[in-house]
Amino acid sequence: MSLETVARRRPLGGMEVAFAASLLCGCLDTAVEKGAPPVAAASHLRISARPGISPHGASLAFASLDGPPEAVSERFREQFDKSAQSRDVALAKPEAAQYRLRGYLTASPTQGGTRLAYVLDVYDRQGRRVQRLTDETGLKPDANPWDALDERSLAAFADRGAEDVAAFLSNTPEAFAAAEKDSGVSVVAGQPKASEDKPKAGGVAQVR
Repeated sequence: MSLETVARRRPLGGMEVAFAASLLCGCLDTAVEKGAPPVAAASHLRISARPGISPHGASLAFASLDGPPEAVSERFREQFDKSAQSRDVALAKPEAAQYRLRGYLTASPTQGGTRLAYVLDVYDRQGRRVQRLTDETGLKPDANPWDALDERSLAAFADRGAEDVAAFLSNTPEAFAAAEKDSGVSVVAGQPKASEDKPKAGGVAQVR
């Protein structure tokens, strides 16, 4: 079960939230992938942002980006960081972040052009992959696929990646907890937290 699945279900009560969280922990991918870059899926795999929830409560570190030449990698990461921060993502150092991002960027020639694709893997503090996001776009043809990637195309693609990651982070337990702490309202049930006022004598609670 993914965070996306839980986020799209009906609002849950407090006990159900705890149960859902335990299911999520049990369904996480426990293998940290260290090898050849994965092949990006042909479709755009993304998650819908949780309405009213900022991703800021779930800090992120961009740990690595494999595939492109160093100059392209630096430009992509710079634009990604800029776009992520504009979406209220809290960027942190790897040792302090609650989530780490490992990216793979590929450019390959296709009939009539160039195919640019990314795979963005999100890992938790235990090194478990909790989400994979993919996307691709077409570029003008060129003898060297990377040469087809101009500044505007790269910036737009990095922005799309930042949007996907920010949406995922807005569905995390950390983002829920931060929003609930700031607002005093249950972000899952959409109801005010229970009053801590003790009931009056006779068992009748105080009515405000």
